[in-house]
Amino acid sequence: MAVVLADIPTPGGYLSLSKIIVMLLLATPWLLASPWVHKDAKRVRARQGVWSAAVLAAGAAGVLIWLLMPYYVVGLLFYLVLVGAILAAYVVYRNGRVEKDEKVLTAKHLASLFGRKPKVVKAVTRVRFYDFEGKAVMAPDESDVLIAKGYALAQDLLYDVLWRRASEAELTPGAPNARVRFVIDGVSVERPSLEVPQSEALIEYLKPVAGMKLEERRRPQQGKISVDLAGKPIDLELATAGTTGGQRLVVRIIQELVQTQLDGLGMSEDVLGRIRELNKQSGLILVAARPGNGLTSTLYSLLREHDAFTRQLVTLESKIKVDLENVTQNAYGEPGRLHAALGSALRQDPDVILVDQCLDPQSSELIRQAAAKKTVLLGVQAPDSFTALAKWVKLCSGDANLALPGVRAVLCQVLLRKLCPTCREAYVPDPRMLAKANIPAQRVDKFYQTPTEVRQDKDGNPIICPACQGSGYVGRTAAFELLEVTDDIRQFVAAVAPLPQIKAACRKNKMLYLQEQALLKVMSGLTSIQEVIRVTQQEKKS
Repeated sequence: MAVVLADIPTPGGYLSLSKIIVMLLLATPWLLASPWVHKDAKRVRARQGVWSAAVLAAGAAGVLIWLLMPYYVVGLLFYLVLVGAILAAYVVYRNGRVEKDEKVLTAKHLASLFGRKPKVVKAVTRVRFYDFEGKAVMAPDESDVLIAKGYALAQDLLYDVLWRRASEAELTPGAPNARVRFVIDGVSVERPSLEVPQSEALIEYLKPVAGMKLEERRRPQQGKISVDLAGKPIDLELATAGTTGGQRLVVRIIQELVQTQLDGLGMSEDVLGRIRELNKQSGLILVAARPGNGLTSTLYSLLREHDAFTRQLVTLESKIKVDLENVTQNAYGEPGRLHAALGSALRQDPDVILVDQCLDPQSSELIRQAAAKKTVLLGVQAPDSFTALAKWVKLCSGDANLALPGVRAVLCQVLLRKLCPTCREAYVPDPRMLAKANIPAQRVDKFYQTPTEVRQDKDGNPIICPACQGSGYVGRTAAFELLEVTDDIRQFVAAVAPLPQIKAACRKNKMLYLQEQALLKVMSGLTSIQEVIRVTQQEKKS
């Protein structure tokens, strides 16, 4: 009996104070890390709920195993492995999403924790902009490093876009950096690249501002913001999409892409006066251009020539580019839906109809019927008026007698960059070049071109023209050719006459071809012969 009693533990031997203290000390980092992960995941745009739940579950499981394990040290190791693995996984994941300066538990970060002030990012407002609801976007707290960084990057991008007069900006992720491309006066220009984490921070800052879902990283999304430029609101359309390298962002300035004033497009006085007369009549006007050459602007501008308060104006567009006041605009989406949308619009008996394109014979029949009594404006993608007219005839079952009676004219255009009036240079053109272009030498005193030499200051630094930022061009204008479809033209086309014969008939009506209209702008000093050649080469490629 004495032996048995000696084996009974003394009171208090069931708990070890030292082991409890060790457990509390080792559980403290997990208890402190859990709320940090919850907050940090939101800041780095990670899946907050998933990571928070994972850290809590791993820690709780580790503590439970530690308590239930009969061997204290083995339970301790299980706890350390579970908690350490999930926290290490989160750190590696979040460090891959942020810039170098924002990474944690690196040598630089650990050094900064001792005796240094917390890092702040100065959020300087260079451009005032507004979110998708029209609310002003205020600068964030500078101590919130990631948000402030995204704001600063957005400010830099928007300011650069506006200062360089870009109509479009594109960020495309790659390795090792994200490519930045601007479209300035219709020409693609490479800009300094961004590190991929910078590109991601910029995009994920702008997405909620533009009304897009932050958590959606793969599917295409569209949003909008606006900026204040000298007291004038500028609307921007934002589009994101997922790629294998990350998220892609495209920013488009709507006002730069679409104009709505006919006399501001660059038409010569004779073309402007004549198209205004034809636009007042019932019938079909084909408006043609290659993609990216201002077709929508001309269609809208011709429509805006009509009084929207006294006449019913209707548009059929695959996508509405700009909201037009007092105009009934219909977005039909896919080309196959145009016929139904057009039929529905015609039942409302509008006075003027704009159709951005026509790709099927059924829709062309409705357009022909409408043009018998109404003014119809139809967009056609074509490099010149004759090709546009041929496309329309082909669309109408190839029957010119069916296609042409309602056609009043074909207006075709091409966009040209305008020389910078501040830094352009005059020169005497080569007489042989003038003869090749069929330009009388006596009519030309001088041509203009972009600067041939870069000016330098006294220190040898290049002097960049503040008006064009060194590109030599500021803005764009359009050259237009107008083909009036007279009875003679209808007869030639119906008889399948050779193109030279049709052109000869047009020449009798004093028609100037597209290249000739462009050369007139060269002679006036508005653009350069090099720009006309560039556009002509693009036309041949297309």
